[in-house]
Amino acid sequence: MKVYVETYGCTANKGDTELILGQLKQAGIPFTKNLDEADVVILNTCAVKGVTYRRMLSRIQFLRESGKRVVVAGCLPLIDPKSVRDLDAISCRSITSLPEVLEHVRRGEGPVRQLVSEPVEKPLLPRVRLNRVSAIVQIAEGCLSNCTYCSVRLARGRLRSFRPESIEEQVRRSVQEGAKEILVTSQDNAVYGFDLGTDLPSLLRRLVSLPGEFWIRVGMMNPAFTLKIYRELAEVYASPKIYKFLHLPVQSGSDRVLQSMRRGYRVRDFEFLVDHFRSRFPRIQLVTDIIVGYPTETEEDFQETCELIRRVKPDKVNLSKFSPMPGTEACRLKLLDSAEVARRSREMAELCREIGLEVNRRYVGERMEVLVTEEGPRGGYIGRAPNYKQVILERAQVGQVLEIQIKDAKATYLIGEPLGY
Repeated sequence: MKVYVETYGCTANKGDTELILGQLKQAGIPFTKNLDEADVVILNTCAVKGVTYRRMLSRIQFLRESGKRVVVAGCLPLIDPKSVRDLDAISCRSITSLPEVLEHVRRGEGPVRQLVSEPVEKPLLPRVRLNRVSAIVQIAEGCLSNCTYCSVRLARGRLRSFRPESIEEQVRRSVQEGAKEILVTSQDNAVYGFDLGTDLPSLLRRLVSLPGEFWIRVGMMNPAFTLKIYRELAEVYASPKIYKFLHLPVQSGSDRVLQSMRRGYRVRDFEFLVDHFRSRFPRIQLVTDIIVGYPTETEEDFQETCELIRRVKPDKVNLSKFSPMPGTEACRLKLLDSAEVARRSREMAELCREIGLEVNRRYVGERMEVLVTEEGPRGGYIGRAPNYKQVILERAQVGQVLEIQIKDAKATYLIGEPLGY
């Protein structure tokens, strides 16, 4: 029996795939990178948005019709258990049950579902890294928010922070193995440690004190909880080992819509955080998320969001059209007209593209140091600047730290050329 693992979704999900591969390796179960060679497909699913949810259901059907035995993993089995009722399934909270499930599969037994198992310290589990340069480090699972539209909290549950010692050990081991980039991830990094009597700044201070040449990218943080730690967080961000990168999802520029979403902050709170970090780090890269077409959003609300984007000028915006997800409070709300939502989405996408290009053009001609993290999907190489800006290079080697000059700018990335290469 040979296994193929297919992955969708966020950085945390990719980290879970490394753990899935670690479970296979530890159990002596062969796995392949070639789908055609596989007898069993483990589909590590994402179901954060309606379009992704539907894609997962379609992919499951396709794989089953191709004759593959499918084990559904990831968030989908907990978000919508009915969708996997006649399938083998684990979840993001039962990865260590995989060898047991696969043993049932090997014996040709009927569908086995093991969706929740005893909590484990994920940083200490065996793993097979997907990228030798970038190490995915999950610091917690679950969150403390209660957003009306979010289905991920149904899968990942309430906050469970992993021990600082476990995280430190994973980072130390990863650096010793050659990692130069540490991707700190969870569903909301801002709440790390609230259940352990510690916090994110304290964890980061431990990590930056570790020996070795590496850089830490701190992932998404809910503004509501970032407000509780922003002073200490900005202090530790001064470390040269931390990318000057800030992912704060605002979701809407209307306080009325934010209240309806139960986000727990106001627009002025978001802008306060942005101003605070930009005052300390003028070139910090700001990434935010916007949901267009939330059921309570009026045209006035939408225009307030456009105005916020014009004021703040984020480097990058992750834009989504609202889609109702099973089990969420918002799925019971009356949807807006789909044509109107599409219009707003087009208008917002064009605005974000214009601002992204405006911001990135400021870098043309500059010299900077970048870490080459991977080969580009369409050729070339991807490098990361000190603020985690993506820089495309024609010539490089993965793992190099290069001095480059920015030659051109696009809306979502820069184009660089190595100096003296």
